[in-house]
Amino acid sequence: MQPSPLTLLACCDQLTVALVHRDICWLNQGLAVTAKRHSRQGIAQTKYDWIDAIQNENLTYTQIGSPTHSQVINHCGRVQVEATMHAVNQPTTPVFLQLTFIWDHGCWQLSQERDLSEKPIDWIG
Repeated sequence: MQPSPLTLLACCDQLTVALVHRDICWLNQGLAVTAKRHSRQGIAQTKYDWIDAIQNENLTYTQIGSPTHSQVINHCGRVQVEATMHAVNQPTTPVFLQLTFIWDHGCWQLSQERDLSEKPIDWIG
């Protein structure tokens, strides 16, 4: 299997289901060891801090839309989605997520999630 936009979107679909349903086993495998989540406030969470926040319901993804933009260059893929999430002591908020994946050992792994403060100019839709 080769990296392609179709395999990237399939992986993204699996990721969004895992985030909404708090599938910790999938997240542990689907997130790269070096994965980071960057919030709007500029706070970065490592893979295990991020998974821990999801598992303990300190971070809840209530809805994630279909990708509006995807791009694959070599062994790196980027997907943009709209989501609704809730963090402890913060209101449920719609966000624009930029997901960056890497192709590793025949599959895509999420390496970075970045909460964007506004819809990017190159956002389709």
